[in-house]
Amino acid sequence: MADILFELGCEELPPKALYGLSKALFDEVCAQLSEKGFAFAEDSRWYASPRRLAFILRDISEQLPDQQVEKRGPSVQAAFDDLGQPKPAAIGFARSVGAEVGDLQTLSTEKGDYLVYQVVEKGLNINALLPEIIGRSIKKMPIPKPMRWGRNEFAFIRPVHWLVLMNGDVVIPMGLFGHDSGRRTRGHRFHNNNWHDIPTALDYQIVLQQADIMVDHLERELLIKEQVQTAAAQVGGKALINSDLLQEVASITEKPVAVLGDFSTDFLEVPREALISSMEKHQKYFAIENEQGQLMPHFVAMANINSSNPSAVKQGFEKVITPRLADARFFWDKDRARSLEKNIPLLEKMIFEKSLGTIADKTKRIAKLMQWLQPQLGFDVDEAERAAKLMKSDLMSDMVDEFPDLQGLMGGYYAAAQGESEEVAIAIRDQYLPKFVGDALPETVLGQALSIADKMDTLCGIFAVGKKPSGSKDPFALRRAALGVIHILKDKSLPLNYDDLIEKAIEGIEKNCNMTIADEVRVDVRMFFTERLRNQFIKMGYSHDVFSAVKTLAVRIIADIEPRLLATEKFKKQPYARSLIEAEKRAMNIVGKANLEHNPCEMNVDPELFTSDYEHNLYQQLTQISDQFAQLVKNQEYDEGYRLLSRLAAPLDEYFENVMVNTDDENIRLNRLVQLANFSKLTASIAELSNLVIN
Repeated sequence: MADILFELGCEELPPKALYGLSKALFDEVCAQLSEKGFAFAEDSRWYASPRRLAFILRDISEQLPDQQVEKRGPSVQAAFDDLGQPKPAAIGFARSVGAEVGDLQTLSTEKGDYLVYQVVEKGLNINALLPEIIGRSIKKMPIPKPMRWGRNEFAFIRPVHWLVLMNGDVVIPMGLFGHDSGRRTRGHRFHNNNWHDIPTALDYQIVLQQADIMVDHLERELLIKEQVQTAAAQVGGKALINSDLLQEVASITEKPVAVLGDFSTDFLEVPREALISSMEKHQKYFAIENEQGQLMPHFVAMANINSSNPSAVKQGFEKVITPRLADARFFWDKDRARSLEKNIPLLEKMIFEKSLGTIADKTKRIAKLMQWLQPQLGFDVDEAERAAKLMKSDLMSDMVDEFPDLQGLMGGYYAAAQGESEEVAIAIRDQYLPKFVGDALPETVLGQALSIADKMDTLCGIFAVGKKPSGSKDPFALRRAALGVIHILKDKSLPLNYDDLIEKAIEGIEKNCNMTIADEVRVDVRMFFTERLRNQFIKMGYSHDVFSAVKTLAVRIIADIEPRLLATEKFKKQPYARSLIEAEKRAMNIVGKANLEHNPCEMNVDPELFTSDYEHNLYQQLTQISDQFAQLVKNQEYDEGYRLLSRLAAPLDEYFENVMVNTDDENIRLNRLVQLANFSKLTASIAELSNLVIN
């Protein structure tokens, strides 16, 4: 068994890409090795720091065993003539496997006899295979903009300065990016910028640790998190640790050292989100808040050196953050001085999508959709009109121009500062929520409606112009938009029919953009939305057959789908479920094959035509529970509804055991078909039981 070390030493790598690049390289190498039949220990892992990509494969097989492979050649008929002499096909096959024609064997199959030859293939050697696999894996790395350096023909994300590839204590020969593999690596750029020999692959981390580098990216993240939390506690605060920022900071440091800094309390007049964005986006600092959730005039920065003059480092960090915060305050003051109303004409020049018009056109469509939503959700008409009119105005503000992630949020602040009602300000603030899975939802009904209208206009509009998502490409984030609408409708229990919502959004686009949207687009949007809905409920633990059973009923109010799913999942586990499900399948099958001229559900059962007690008993039970069951369904008391249906299990078993539905008497036959159709119609009030599967 062998331990393999690979390291590629580069100029400083892009911090936002480092984590993904390192993992992608490691995963691809592992996948190719596994495909070849090599196994390695689970504690094999990747490493990364600003100037290196690396991995170690633990306990990997050095040599795969030889394999006996049967190579098949031409058919015997094609290989020999009538006199049994070899034809060129036989001679060529023998030559290809390094044998004589007489050494070939015959294999009999259903399709005839074929020439075969047993060949022993030498097992693959890890030292010989790795350079090729690593080279292929590097070419597959997700590098958006590879660069060239010097006069070289090759390209990589950054210039390469050294290469390490070792099996234990032995260097595996490899050439890559103009460098030959060796055992030397570089230490910390400032503390220990020398060459360091690596005795064996497993000494890698120790050597770099002695060279002042923590090479394990995940360990650096944990260390940084601990240091940041400790520093924040020194001022009685709690650090705001964004996972993306933590990963990025770990990608720009090799020897992380936390530094606690301060800034003027005057800046706290600026909205906290603007200050946090300024610290995180521009300087990669961690903000600090107190126990009440208020931002404190402190931050934590990460140095990449252990300085002998910490106060100078602290002053340096404070010196660069001050002008950034001053910019945020300047934007805040300037934007508030200009009313959101004055920004509206500027939206006429901001294109949303070429065929769909400007952002101003989009807000007009949203306003129309809000008019349709109002009677169903009950928010104030005037406030809805105002919120829709102003919702995108902050896109023209300096603050949002500098920090695009604050759009909507700053609009809410500006609206409140300029005297708009609290409802309008909150709705504008929340219009983009939820931004990701697990994010907060809009706080008010008006905000929920505004978010839904905005997302549905985008979803239907982009489908209408033929730019729906393809594979992993989703430039308009339509999957996120659909999921956002689903979460709002579901978690806020809004009584909206999403089919109608889609149709109204499409109608608004047709009128506003003067286009005709084909029926296929409508179908595509509904299928896309329903698939997101299905995936969401499957992730929540509901089974595919239960979702299909509910969806078959064309339930389009999402707030009503989940209680049906929950009740149906419980129903499947009951002892009477099998009888009802099988009875429903038999009933639908019999009625479906009858080819009746009229819908049997619109006809009445005539008890006078019954010829057995089994028919009377089923009819009596159906009649007794019908009204009560309908009321339970109306009240969404689906568990009680299924319990009531359980009274039909025994009568149905007896009915199908003793009653022949398709009798010769046409009147009796039709009466029985009507009775079965009425039973199917009743049970289908919650879910289509015939779609359920009982294992």
